[in-house]
Amino acid sequence: MTENEIRKIELGYSESKIQHICVCWFRQTFPHVANLLFSVPNGGWRGPKAGAMMVYEGQVKGVSDLILLYPAGGKASLCLETKVPKRKGSKAGSQTNEQKAWQQLVEKYGSTYVVYHGIIEFVEAVCGYLNIDNSPYKNDVLNKYPLYR
Repeated sequence: MTENEIRKIELGYSESKIQHICVCWFRQTFPHVANLLFSVPNGGWRGPKAGAMMVYEGQVKGVSDLILLYPAGGKASLCLETKVPKRKGSKAGSQTNEQKAWQQLVEKYGSTYVVYHGIIEFVEAVCGYLNIDNSPYKNDVLNKYPLYR
């Protein structure tokens, strides 16, 4: 597949599906640190009792969807916000005000924050953070992409 073919397919995917594909790729590609990339269950509908319990336990609005708790390049962690690919005339694919505020906070205190809209941007973000050439990793995705669905 080409990058454009993958991006076109991802236009129909939910944030959840995009995030799943990216986590699968990461865990297959970097098994020695696979569990240092984890999701933060901040979104989704919950009843009033469950929502209140999450706030009680420390939930913070705007936290990124994924966090790679692996220091690199003098940074503490990589925070990754999953968004659907941007579509003309839609607010989908944009950060909320809470997400923007949280981004500013974590960047101020030494983390890297990236908004990504699909597997290609995710690979670029992870490789950029780890300061490694993304070419072989992108080629791997292009050759194996259907495996991540």
